[in-house]
Amino acid sequence: MKKLLLMAVLATSLFACKTATKTAFDLESAKKDIAAHHEAFQDAVSKGDSVTLANLFSEDARRLGPNSPIVDGRAAIISTTATAMQVIGSVKLNTVDVFGDDNCLTEQGTYVLNKKDGSALDKGKFIAIYKKVEGKLFIYRDIWNSDDPVAAPASK
Repeated sequence: MKKLLLMAVLATSLFACKTATKTAFDLESAKKDIAAHHEAFQDAVSKGDSVTLANLFSEDARRLGPNSPIVDGRAAIISTTATAMQVIGSVKLNTVDVFGDDNCLTEQGTYVLNKKDGSALDKGKFIAIYKKVEGKLFIYRDIWNSDDPVAAPASK
């Protein structure tokens, strides 16, 4: 009797697991979400709005910029981007590749930064890792570096 009851429980469990359906991950939809994220990012930069920009990042985000310490968390992102926005007038982001799943996306891309007067400031590449928090996409990790050569040391 115990064996029969155990087999019935196992069969029910297996059947219950098979009836659960999981929606397929839609990479094209994810790319559209990232494109919308880019628009918001670019708009915040052009307006010099470090708070709106920082709100595109998760609370536990980290930015790993060149020649500087890691920037931990949204509050620190507000502070560091406010300083950078005193010089930066605009940014153009371009997606090269996206991969991942419903909860975590990785993007490889390029960027072009311009000064407030419209002149070129920098161009380079980046990796951004996005995660969903309560169904909304946020940047979780952000690392970038310049395509420009390292400046020669000042002569003494």
